[in-house]
Amino acid sequence: MDQKLADLVQKKQKQAGTGEQIDWDERRNRYVAAVDALYAQIEGMLAEAIGQKKVASQKREKHLTESYIGTYAVNDLILLIGDEPVRFSPRGRNIAGAEGRVDVVGERGEAILILRGDADWGFVQSRQPTLAVVPLKEETLAEVLQLVMRD
Repeated sequence: MDQKLADLVQKKQKQAGTGEQIDWDERRNRYVAAVDALYAQIEGMLAEAIGQKKVASQKREKHLTESYIGTYAVNDLILLIGDEPVRFSPRGRNIAGAEGRVDVVGERGEAILILRGDADWGFVQSRQPTLAVVPLKEETLAEVLQLVMRD
């Protein structure tokens, strides 16, 4: 083996022995728990409408496969508002600039929710020239639902 290559391998082996290893299972579990908490928050915001049967809510399991994490199960949240479905669909934990992503898909369009920190979900308002994220609240949820649903 070339000496430069051997030195590089040895250097990386030493770094791996002293460095902190990433716990991918922990990252996956935190993301799945954050998605569950997001759904509970959304259902809480819509609790009155769900109780009055104006909105129906259901969860459907799906599987995601990500580098380092592998394949795991997570739920989509499907809201039926009137006769129109809106799906909250997790896209993954390993997202650049965020701790995770959930897409909001309606008949007219899509929106993106990203996780910043352990439980801080927000809607992406714009990506250019800089990333602009608004926190998830009842009013921002209403705006996004109007954006992705037909008139």
